[in-house]
Amino acid sequence: MKTVRIETFGCKVNQYESEYMAEQLEKAGYVVLPDGDASYYIVNSCAVTKEVEKKVKRLIKSIRNRNRNAKIILTGCFAQLSPDEAKNLPVNMVLGIDEKKHIVDHINSLNGKQQIVVSEPGRPVYEKVKGSFENRTRSYIKVEDGCDNTCTYCAIRLARGTKIRSKPLEIFKDEFVEMVAKGYKEIVITGVNLGKYGKDMGSSLAELLKSIEKIPGDYRVRLSSINVEDVNEEIVEAFKQNPRLCPHLHISVQSGSDDVLKKMGRKYKISDFMRVVDKLKSIDPDFSITTDIIVGFPGETDDDFQRTLDLVEKVEFSRIHIFRFSPRPGTPASRIVGSVPESKKKERLEVLKKKAKDVSIRYRKRIIGKERKVLAEWYVMKGVLSGYDEYYVKHEFVGDSVGEFHSVRVKSLSEEGVISCRVDMVEGKVSARG
Repeated sequence: MKTVRIETFGCKVNQYESEYMAEQLEKAGYVVLPDGDASYYIVNSCAVTKEVEKKVKRLIKSIRNRNRNAKIILTGCFAQLSPDEAKNLPVNMVLGIDEKKHIVDHINSLNGKQQIVVSEPGRPVYEKVKGSFENRTRSYIKVEDGCDNTCTYCAIRLARGTKIRSKPLEIFKDEFVEMVAKGYKEIVITGVNLGKYGKDMGSSLAELLKSIEKIPGDYRVRLSSINVEDVNEEIVEAFKQNPRLCPHLHISVQSGSDDVLKKMGRKYKISDFMRVVDKLKSIDPDFSITTDIIVGFPGETDDDFQRTLDLVEKVEFSRIHIFRFSPRPGTPASRIVGSVPESKKKERLEVLKKKAKDVSIRYRKRIIGKERKVLAEWYVMKGVLSGYDEYYVKHEFVGDSVGEFHSVRVKSLSEEGVISCRVDMVEGKVSARG
């Protein structure tokens, strides 16, 4: 029996591509294992920071130490960007990003010698998945690849290609309908630069969202990360018109300082970001905004960092992913003078983490007593379920039905989310969007 384990790092696009590889392998007679030892390991890597690259390397060495005979295939952004470094790891094969689409052919070609197959990124986005190989209640649909932005710190666009490639609408819609028919309750639409969907073929993300407005079924839709400049009037209108579209957006702001944003090559100012926030909050005061922030970008002063703290305080993000600046080889930011000392980066990281926790608590306190629709995804313990609501807040509540929506009322806070009670277990109701 040919067994495979797939270990995935990084973004939702990578998660989608791991699902695609799993389905292709299963069609070819391989057995994809969720855990345990396997004959083949596919490590789908990320390269967004030095820290994640270190995790990739540690995992590969750990696999090799416990299974000397396993065949290890390294793919993803780290493999694409650093094949010369990757080949020095104890792996049997290094594959570029586009090579994932032909994973079966590549695994079948293993011949005892290390192989490096890395081509220039740029193939069209035509792949489709039929479901989730991990039997999750949510599924991802990748609709776009490549990034034509010029952010000075980012190496991912170098790995993924600098041209936008969009999945044709008819392929997306077929894939979406199939996901709904299979019973997936949450479908996440994702891309490397999702807001630019359709730019290469005369369409748009708003048009994509409109194409699924009337598809019946018991499901909801969530968008993955999007850039500030791409949240236009049409996207705002989509949130108004489609009640299945979750009132949550992950908008990567990266800094609260216009000076730092300019050095980063971002295409907006904080005033632009605040206009987007105000429009979304006008739809629903509880509209959930999550974000990414980089601390310690070259040239970031104490005043710049204070502006970031002020922004976090003002917006009241429900969740923040915080990164210390990590210079990526080949990017303009790696050559910018004025590097921030590591000690200062760590200090700012801790300060921002505390601020992020404080505003998250404030956001969650405001929703106590309100009704939410939670997709139960796992058991915390026997009789206690956990999952996320439409606002991407994590709930814990009494129940025994994973994979279903539950109407709950928020009662109190937990460490990272809230404690709730099912509406059918308490008297009275409050507005679901109150």
